[in-house]
Amino acid sequence: MKIKYIAIFTAVAALPILFSCGNNSATTHNHTHEHEEHDHEHESHHEEHEMEDDHDNEHKHADGAIEFSPEKAKRFGIATEKVTKHEFNEIIRVAGQIMPAQGDQATIIARSAGAVKLNVKAIVGSSFAQGSSLGYVSAKNIVGGDANEDARITYINAQRELERITPLYKDKIVTQKEYNAAKEAFDKAHNAYNNRTGAGSPVICPIAGTITRIFVADGEYVEAGAPIAEISRNARLLLRADMPERYAQSLQFITTATFKPSYSDTAFDLRELKGARTSSNSAVAPTPGYIPVYFEFANNGKVIPGTFAEVFLIGAGKPGCIVAPLSAVTEEQGEYFVYVKVDDECYMKRKVTIGMNNGKEIEVTSGLNVGDELVTEGAIIIKMAANAGAVPGHTHEH
Repeated sequence: MKIKYIAIFTAVAALPILFSCGNNSATTHNHTHEHEEHDHEHESHHEEHEMEDDHDNEHKHADGAIEFSPEKAKRFGIATEKVTKHEFNEIIRVAGQIMPAQGDQATIIARSAGAVKLNVKAIVGSSFAQGSSLGYVSAKNIVGGDANEDARITYINAQRELERITPLYKDKIVTQKEYNAAKEAFDKAHNAYNNRTGAGSPVICPIAGTITRIFVADGEYVEAGAPIAEISRNARLLLRADMPERYAQSLQFITTATFKPSYSDTAFDLRELKGARTSSNSAVAPTPGYIPVYFEFANNGKVIPGTFAEVFLIGAGKPGCIVAPLSAVTEEQGEYFVYVKVDDECYMKRKVTIGMNNGKEIEVTSGLNVGDELVTEGAIIIKMAANAGAVPGHTHEH
């Protein structure tokens, strides 16, 4: 019996210990679970923070931005400049023609009648020195006689007569009058035969320059004095601009122009070619309804006389304009755009409205602001980068 009571007491005494161990285990389990939840919440918060950072990085450039690294920009020749305001002149766009300047060209004529035989080098575009020959004109084998041969015979006979009478004159056997007559006959024959050869009379260049026109075919018969070719120094040229009469009020303000020859995409500025307006307001119009405006300028070797040109007459100045190079403006379906550099790796496409242009620059009436860094060279490359990744740049759009 005593042993039974001892066992019961021992079991009862052990209960608090068991419950205490159970509670400690539960407490430990709960603490561990709470720590794990805290760690999970911390990791989730960190991941969300990283996602937010990534999202911010993805949106660091505005929608529509064109990313193009500085290395690529250098490789493709991208150039920019700050937009400023300055004076831009009224522009009147007309048609015109380039011509040799007065006194800068000459016509080569035949000195005698006959068939023309041209030098193989006598073609349009060839250059000749003053006094050089383009060929000759000969009447040999032509019915009616060879004028060159007649001149030669006359010259030889006059020379012989002068040689015969000269010693007689010195011995006072013939009179002064007879000697003078013989000398005059010789001089005339010499002038008529001067520079002639057995082949015929040479076709001589009166000035040094370039052949711009040839009027006859090789072997063609010409009369004495007939034009054979035209030669031009091309040192000075003349630009004729045909301005419609409706712009007559602006004529007084026009002092210079730029022009683009029909064979070239390059616009030439008369101010850079030492050009000046030469015509008066009363110049006679070759075409009814138009006023011819003439400018004379120095040829830089790149302008061909006789060709037509697109002319931009420059009139009164207008201050405070935003102006861009033509190379900065692109066109898409009748609308005009430029590209502005936002930072070292980012460009934005900007829609603009435009005004007049002078063949080299164009007025931008809206869409650009002072201080914008405008792409002036390579705009087409940026455009390609924006369109389907034609070059190694890409567009970041959403």
